[in-house]
Amino acid sequence: MAAAEAYFDLLDLLDSQEILDPPAFLSLIQHAYGTGPVTYLEGDVIDGRLQARSLHFSHRTNANAFRRSLHRKAAVEQILRVLVALEPIAFSGWQKSKDHDQHLIGYPLPGRHSCLLVDLGSVPSEISAWRRAHDRDLLSLGAKLNARLASAATDGLQKRIPSTPLTRRERETLAWIAAGKSYWETAVILGISERTIRHFMANARQKLDVVTNAQAVAEAVWRGLIPRLADTQAS
Repeated sequence: MAAAEAYFDLLDLLDSQEILDPPAFLSLIQHAYGTGPVTYLEGDVIDGRLQARSLHFSHRTNANAFRRSLHRKAAVEQILRVLVALEPIAFSGWQKSKDHDQHLIGYPLPGRHSCLLVDLGSVPSEISAWRRAHDRDLLSLGAKLNARLASAATDGLQKRIPSTPLTRRERETLAWIAAGKSYWETAVILGISERTIRHFMANARQKLDVVTNAQAVAEAVWRGLIPRLADTQAS
């Protein structure tokens, strides 16, 4: 299955499953995007030190090695960088093997001190191409997973935040930007000017307290604010 198709299937899975199995979901991400192990981490930063509160792994064999790495200064410093970052960060991993050097992408997630760590295990030139194709998907899926886990931690059920400061048009614009459309394409779809689309996105970034469009999309997904594209087209 192509990654583009898998992305929407994974989003549907997060929406439809009442009880989510995080390791199984991470395993699906790994399979869909052809990566090495995928790890979800939530932690607290106390006095400059990382204290992991929640860890989920796509493969059990990766769990023990990763937990041991949390005692290494280099690993902790890299993870702390990801947790406070505004954009995904690429870095060389701390777990070496005979087959390849470890290359990781860290995806900071909105709402909590949490991130996705994706092991690509390939050369830097391939990593650049992979990131251009898939960074947006991983940020969105990670944000949605984060929202599900946050809800489960409070009441055991997925819930959406009902109130929103965003207007209907701002949410529609975010939905199309999340689907990979440009400002111009979104303007054509919604029948308004590109300048107005830019205005809507600037408002959305300000209201969501983020800097980039990617962060706005991730935050809106986490809050459950982005409408289905079918609803957007119908309006």
